[in-house]
Amino acid sequence: MPQKSTHTVHILEGAATLYQRPTTPIWFVRYKADGKWIRTTTKQVKLEDAKQAAVKLVTNAWFRVENDLPIVNKRFKYVALLAIKRMQDLLDNGQGKVTYKHYIQAINNYLIPYFAQHNVDKIDYTVITKFAAWRVEKMRIVPSQSCINTHNSALNRVFDEALLRGFMIKTQVPHLENKGVVSARRDDFTVEEYIKLVRYMRKWVKDARSGIETNTRYLLRDYVLILANTGMRAGTEAMNLKWQHITLVKQDGNEYLTLNLKGKTKKMRAIQVPHRIAAYLQRIQKRDADIKDMTFYEVIDASLDKYVFRVNGKDMTSNFGRVFKRLLIAAELLKDRRSDKDRSLYCLRHYFATMKITKGHISTAQIAAYMGTSEAMIERHYGHLNLQRIADKFVGGGSLDVELGLANKPSKTVQLI
Repeated sequence: MPQKSTHTVHILEGAATLYQRPTTPIWFVRYKADGKWIRTTTKQVKLEDAKQAAVKLVTNAWFRVENDLPIVNKRFKYVALLAIKRMQDLLDNGQGKVTYKHYIQAINNYLIPYFAQHNVDKIDYTVITKFAAWRVEKMRIVPSQSCINTHNSALNRVFDEALLRGFMIKTQVPHLENKGVVSARRDDFTVEEYIKLVRYMRKWVKDARSGIETNTRYLLRDYVLILANTGMRAGTEAMNLKWQHITLVKQDGNEYLTLNLKGKTKKMRAIQVPHRIAAYLQRIQKRDADIKDMTFYEVIDASLDKYVFRVNGKDMTSNFGRVFKRLLIAAELLKDRRSDKDRSLYCLRHYFATMKITKGHISTAQIAAYMGTSEAMIERHYGHLNLQRIADKFVGGGSLDVELGLANKPSKTVQLI
């Protein structure tokens, strides 16, 4: 601490001390509250004014302690930057959620610009309501419920940081509502558009420059095909998939390839996938120098603690979204003509749901369970489809050998319980 001036004044019967620092004429006050020493400025130059300000500061702090309120007030921006740092550190260490990137973006683009100078413990329902009106003006549209959910989650991350550091208490956290526009039908692909995409990718991968671009394009092609044929979530579930999460199970004399996914809810969920997924996975395996000399069955039996969707089998990539967008532009498929929105990798999940409901005759309850979501969400986003309540299986039976091109396979399998 900077050396204190010899000018010190005791107030409140010695419970607090006013002092000046050599570098400024402003008076500071030092006092103890809740067992901690607090040092803060009175913002006053005249001693008498400083005494009055100090008395208010100290007595207010003691009042807050007695009433279980935080002693220290912090601006929203200060706490928000701490929350961003915590999320970014987790992302850098490979422990953060993909959604953290969206939260950070929301904090920087919307929350800090509006709440920056508010004390974090003073943000109440009235302030939140005014923010909602400001957001509509800034966006020039009424945001969707999905957008507001992201903003609310980001705001809760800031409040959590404030709670953790003692800048506010739970009763001061405001209730956040969502009065956004209900999302319309999800963007996806028509069958004809999907076929066009698949055919275009064959040429697209061959036109790549050698090296990292070739490796990325080949991996992205298999990534796209697997997403479209399994409905797994791009990013969260897919990027967490390891070879040890892939098993071969038996049921009623048939073999099923099973993916054990972990993503949005942190709980593992198992899905049985079409046999053609084995062929896509095998292509990825054969491009991985560490496991290319093994058979597909040996890789599965080895239960390798190794990620599936990694460039060169090692590095996690965050470029799939951007590369996929460039692919769609080149294939003239970026815009969904029905919604006039740009497509993303998540459209492949919606394509899967649409095909299963309309072509596979899957009930909403079945598709919800398979995709790891709620039946209400399926009804809300796919209500425009002609749902038919016929309980067919998601995948066929038979052996994987046809897809893998193998004559023999090991007998070791995992029995379905």
